[in-house]
Parts: sequence; C-alpha cells; structure tokens
Amino acid sequence: MLRISLRVLIMLGTVIAQKSNIERINFNSMQNGVTINIVSDIKIQRSQITGWHNPSTSWSYITIYNTVGNTDTLNKSDLDEGITDSEIIQLDESLQIGIRTISPIEGFEFYHGSENIMTASLRYPIDQTLVFID
Repeated sequence: MLRISLRVLIMLGTVIAQKSNIERINFNSMQNGVTINIVSDIKIQRSQITGWHNPSTSWSYITIYNTVGNTDTLNKSDLDEGITDSEIIQLDESLQIGIRTISPIEGFEFYHGSENIMTASLRYPIDQTLVFID
C-alpha cells in the first residue's frame, strides 16, 4: 500500500511541476479592449495567470507562472491596431507578456478558449466603450 501511495505522489508531483510551453500568442484589438490568445502545449490553469495595468506607462502585464516560451519567436507576434508595442520576457519561474495600448486597461479576465488556449480579455474603461457605441 505504501508503494502505491508513493508512486501516486511521485507521478502527481511530476505532473504538477511540469512547465507549460507557450507556442504562440495572438493579439486581437476590439472596440472594448484587447483579446490575447495564448496557445500552449498543455492546459494553463487559471491559478497560473495574473494581470495588471500600469496607468502611468500604458503598459499592461500578464504573468503566467510555471511556464516557458521561445521569446525570440513570441516577440515576433503580429500586433493589431490599438496595440503600440509588446514584449515577452522569460523570467525564472514565469513568462511575462507586456503590451502597451493606446487606451488604458480597466480589467482583466482569463478563460479557456479550448483545452490548450488560454484567452486573456483586457477591457477598456466602460465610458470609453460607450463612446464607440454612440
């Protein structure tokens, strides 16, 4: 019984410690914000990803923990209108996606587009979105 429990713990530890590899990032601008599709080799858990916006620089950052990626390739991702710059940086335990937008970002939402695609939805302030609707 102890051997089975030990094997299960070792296998579970290996799965949990496995880093996901970001294969591609797609940026899409819309009137109400920006959508970023992050394609990885294994499913990124919601608990692995965070985001924040620095209003003084207009840069927004998404950090994906326990993740790696080829920054040379990822930094060549096409940018949509409304996104003025991007930078993907590999840190010790995470991959950070930085984007600079013309408009400030008010909120972040993360959800799975499919098994291996994590979608980040960065929303502009509601008053700015209402201007587009008028």
